[in-house]
Amino acid sequence: MLQKHQSYKMKTVIASVLSALSLNIALGANFAFSADAPLLDVPSQNNSINMVDPTPVAFQQPAVDGLNFKAGVISGVIGGNHNHMFVGSVALPMPLMPSFGIQLDLGIGKYRKEFISAASGLHIFYRDPNKGLVGIYGDWGYVENEHGGRVGLEISTYQDRWSLEAMAGVQFGQHFLTEFVDEVDLAYYFTDNLKGSIGHRLISRGHVANIAFEYAPSNNGWSVYGEAEIGEDDYDAVWGGIRYSFGSSAGKSLIERDRQSDPIIRIPRNLASLTQCGDTQNGHESWNGYETSTTTNLCSDRDTLRSYGAEISKNGDDSENTVK
Repeated sequence: MLQKHQSYKMKTVIASVLSALSLNIALGANFAFSADAPLLDVPSQNNSINMVDPTPVAFQQPAVDGLNFKAGVISGVIGGNHNHMFVGSVALPMPLMPSFGIQLDLGIGKYRKEFISAASGLHIFYRDPNKGLVGIYGDWGYVENEHGGRVGLEISTYQDRWSLEAMAGVQFGQHFLTEFVDEVDLAYYFTDNLKGSIGHRLISRGHVANIAFEYAPSNNGWSVYGEAEIGEDDYDAVWGGIRYSFGSSAGKSLIERDRQSDPIIRIPRNLASLTQCGDTQNGHESWNGYETSTTTNLCSDRDTLRSYGAEISKNGDDSENTVK
């Protein structure tokens, strides 16, 4: 009976995600194509933009402008402890379906002095470079020895120099209570190479406010960026980094890279929920993506950890291990 229940639960989750993705792709197609534009119209043979063509200009552009790479380093504090990571990504258009793209993100580093931190993310999306993006997103985070994942919908909309980017979904794993999470960012490009944003996060420790920037000194692929966060449960974070973009995006401005090349990288943001964990006296049910099980280690806010009689083994203040 348990296996049947787990199988039914997994099928229900998959069906819900696919249904939501289908709806968002339909909505994306609706804003990308005008009513009188022929659905199968294509650009002229020389691949230049044809201004006489009634097809919207965005329809003549792929979701990703080619094979793109990013590589960089970040350093700072997450949840009261130092975290240093190498982070990279690769993005490309889907073969035979250029309106769709895929991006893989990877990160590896050190949290505090004794813990390894690692993360990965996968974006599969439809994008109109002049209007926005809709897709599905999933990631995994690890801060030795706790780990967990997130899966949900990713949506962006572009209007002149404004961008609104959001991810909403479910956080799950053997060290988490299965619950809703989100990331929302409202960004403005002061110049083609300078972006600032404010945002909101919902993590296992509660609501979090975010402010961020990115600056590209010139169109040579290099940029510097930073983020600062403060939220409930005494959570705080601040980090900065430098990265290099190369491939088809080489020589492009920051706003062009963000909208034509690769979506936002959500590392190390996805580690925030793993910054306060403890061993519980009473086990809790968790879903690892395949089955539901009972475990005795939990990452959450202090009130939840207190309700499970947990002792904190990973947090920002080593002098206070027992949740009071």
